[in-house]
Amino acid sequence: MIETLAFRTQARTVDHLGREQIADCPTAISELWKNAYDAYARDVSLHIFDDPEPVAAVFDDGHGMNYDEFINRWLVVGTDSKYDTNTSDDDDRDGLPKRTKQGQKGIGRLSSANLGPLLLIVSKRKKTDFVAALIDWRIFENPYLVLSDIEIPVTQFAERTDLFQLLPDLFERLKDNISGNISDEKRANRLKLAWETYDRVILEDDPEAKKPSELITNTIINARFEKRHFEPWLVWNEKRQHGTALIVSDINYDLKAQLPSIELDSNIKNIRDSFFSTLSAFTDPYVAADASEFNAFDPRFSYEVKTWSETFSSTIIENDREAINREVTEEMEHVLSGNIDEYGVFRGQVKAFGEWRKLGTDYVIYPPKDLTIPKGPTTFIGPFSLHIATFELMRDSSTLSNENFTRFLGLAKQHSGFLIFRNGLRVLPYGRETNDFFEIERQRSVNAGREYWNARRMFGRIAISRELNPNLRDKAGREGFIDNRATKVLREVVKNILKRAAYEYFGSNSDLRKELLPDIRAQNEKDRAEKERKELAKLNAQKFRSRLNTNLPILFSMVNETEKINANIHINNELDLDNTQTLISELSMRLADLRVVGAPAKLGSAEDDYRTFRTMYTEMLERIHVLEQKRADAIQSINPAKPEDIAQKQLSSHASKLQARLRSWRKSIDTLQGAERDRVSTLFDERNKAFHLEAMPLVDQVRIGLLGLDQALEQMKAIYTKLDMENEDTFQSYLDALELMSENINIELIARQGTADNITLRDDLNRLNQVAQLGITVEILGHELTNNERMVREGIRKIRTIGDIPGTNLVVEGFEALSQQLEFLSPLKVSGNKTRRQIFGKDIEDYIISFFESVLHNRAIKIHASKEFRAFSIFDQPSRIYPVFVNLVNNSVYWLVTSSTPNAEVYLSILDDKVIISDNGPGINPVDQENLFKMFFTRKSSGGRGIGLYLCRVNLMASGHSIEYATDRKFRLLAGANFVINFKGANFG
Repeated sequence: MIETLAFRTQARTVDHLGREQIADCPTAISELWKNAYDAYARDVSLHIFDDPEPVAAVFDDGHGMNYDEFINRWLVVGTDSKYDTNTSDDDDRDGLPKRTKQGQKGIGRLSSANLGPLLLIVSKRKKTDFVAALIDWRIFENPYLVLSDIEIPVTQFAERTDLFQLLPDLFERLKDNISGNISDEKRANRLKLAWETYDRVILEDDPEAKKPSELITNTIINARFEKRHFEPWLVWNEKRQHGTALIVSDINYDLKAQLPSIELDSNIKNIRDSFFSTLSAFTDPYVAADASEFNAFDPRFSYEVKTWSETFSSTIIENDREAINREVTEEMEHVLSGNIDEYGVFRGQVKAFGEWRKLGTDYVIYPPKDLTIPKGPTTFIGPFSLHIATFELMRDSSTLSNENFTRFLGLAKQHSGFLIFRNGLRVLPYGRETNDFFEIERQRSVNAGREYWNARRMFGRIAISRELNPNLRDKAGREGFIDNRATKVLREVVKNILKRAAYEYFGSNSDLRKELLPDIRAQNEKDRAEKERKELAKLNAQKFRSRLNTNLPILFSMVNETEKINANIHINNELDLDNTQTLISELSMRLADLRVVGAPAKLGSAEDDYRTFRTMYTEMLERIHVLEQKRADAIQSINPAKPEDIAQKQLSSHASKLQARLRSWRKSIDTLQGAERDRVSTLFDERNKAFHLEAMPLVDQVRIGLLGLDQALEQMKAIYTKLDMENEDTFQSYLDALELMSENINIELIARQGTADNITLRDDLNRLNQVAQLGITVEILGHELTNNERMVREGIRKIRTIGDIPGTNLVVEGFEALSQQLEFLSPLKVSGNKTRRQIFGKDIEDYIISFFESVLHNRAIKIHASKEFRAFSIFDQPSRIYPVFVNLVNNSVYWLVTSSTPNAEVYLSILDDKVIISDNGPGINPVDQENLFKMFFTRKSSGGRGIGLYLCRVNLMASGHSIEYATDRKFRLLAGANFVINFKGANFG
């Protein structure tokens, strides 16, 4: 007899197809998000509520389901999306273009079991009522239950508030799956037997365990689904008319690990990192409108993950394309981008060491000759796209700026990985740190330098599609492609592309790397030195400003305090002398404590304060000097009986002050040395362990046969060389600095002065280029003006032969003035006028008065000379000497006018066979005196280039003469600025 029997499906089948198929919680969330995408959602989100019993919710705004669809589709396992014709309706698509379905097997919804056992699903289709169902996935774990005996409570409701009135009944009906109900006694008996058997088996395996039936019942009783759990759902707050919500209780530990209240440890950190790396790149971030790619899709799909603590939310994942996108990756120094056709040929562009080496489709890589590209309908790969970017691992080898290198290092910690996207959505597990599908790390273990690519600092993806690559199909558990022939060939093609690009452009075997690397490293070393110089300059400037801000008000008080000190001091006897000496000593030491050194090249906003400080400091030095002069005079007149007592007392006072300062410095140095000793000791410990940490994995790889001995020894040597260079850079420079200090060489002074000089020289160089251009221009113009001068003189001569024509004299006077101006320009010319003659002081005075005639008249400034000045003479080039006096007098005129000095005058005189040019203007601040003759130094608010005094000194030096600013009192003939010129070979009568 033949019988026909049907398969009997155990309840556990659903558990096998759902929870056990999905690798982990993030993958399950990814599957649920893809379901939302298939339902034409624009937005999907995961919310985790930090409650005493945490709750998680997945919300979307897809087309949703009505009651019939939920019963006939969602609750039917294996419904294939390709038979779904509902979404052909434009209204269901909500205006979106048709999407290629991501789901294929109709079991993606079962992955919700991986989020937690208790699921409340609520869905709404446009213009229909809500539908809700309650499921405990642990019921399906019972191997003694038949699937048909499990009943899912489902209900409908019109208003949102109705749900919470229906929830108690849903829970009660769900519990019927444990104990059954009186309406079906046979089912109740089957359920009772199934649970008793299951409980007994579990307790036999683990007597300490709880009965599964009791665990499920207690969860149902204690579960809390509240209104606030629904508030983030766009449908619930009526911003959308359709969508689906999945609310889960007793959530997975991976979800709990995302909550801020959980105690952070290394395990939690690893869970969070894996969670972020899986879901943060759910959609393709490398799509670009201007990129010519076969399979680059922007799915127009937004996602996010939020945690909630009461009413406060924190976003931990979102599709923020500002952080990582194609534009960001193309800023990196190495980029490989293009398309692979159906024959496995790559055509695209490549950027290496910061420059595009080939553009468009110029870079071609053919597949390996021994690889056959399949063409059959079930084996072909189809065309796909590739985009990868990376940067150098070692900073010294990188062409990136420090800022970008640090920026990309930070991005690598969260966004690195070589991913795969299908129709714009992530294919797992590709790109995870634990997945090496393209054998990047395996190849790297053979020879890291030659193979080059490193998954931890790679950014990029392969883009495929269901339309062009139908044979790249997912496994049932969504953990990668089925390992068919198309998948195998895809892997080999991509591996070959990575290898060829590394050999030709990026890796240690690349000729380009060998050519460029020495210059790159040299430039980086120079840049590092420049950065450190700037840091030192910044630090010195901060120290200087801090000391200035502290000492300026103290000095101000000191100046006020001693304003009349010299008028009030009278030294008539030895006691007065002793008191005066004590006062001088006290003031000198107080002033020394206020000294501010190390002024930066650019003072900025501190400049006015520093000028004020220097002025007051000079004033205090002058007051102390006057006191010392009084003391000297008093010693002569009083003639102390025991001068050695006064000297001994002063010695003791100075020694006491010196010892006090030495003790203070010693204390500070001891503190710093102790801290530095600890820091260096810790650094040595870290560096001692570094080699073992990096090299020990190589030994393990040799032991298990993953790495050959020769390769291991080669890599070990590379690690040794790298660490040895790093150690030398760290400790040899430190040792060199200590040796210099042991020789009592002031490193800080050298560094500070070098930094200041560097800044000044850089500025001077820029200006010098401008002045050089000016000199060349003057040379050209001077040549042309000299020719024009001859023409004008010849024209005037011919006019005068005709007779005394009106206006001729005005033309002559104007021409003579222009000739003088041309002669004044001659020192700026590259060649210059070389004619020498005897020049008298009277000639110089007349030239100056004539040159400044209009200014003297309009500004009421007097320029005059002593009879000694008029009588002196010097044999030299007028074009060298006259501009010196013009420059000096011009400066005096500027400051006399600017300061509105009454009875303004400039005086030319002789003293001790030296020429003195004096004025009664505001004078020159002590801060500026040391910089007066430096190129480009000026205090003029407008019109000043800062080259006048520099040229004065240079012109005079060319003939052996010299010039200086008068600091000796006897040369200060007027109250303002006084310059002293020492003319070599001058005749003073």
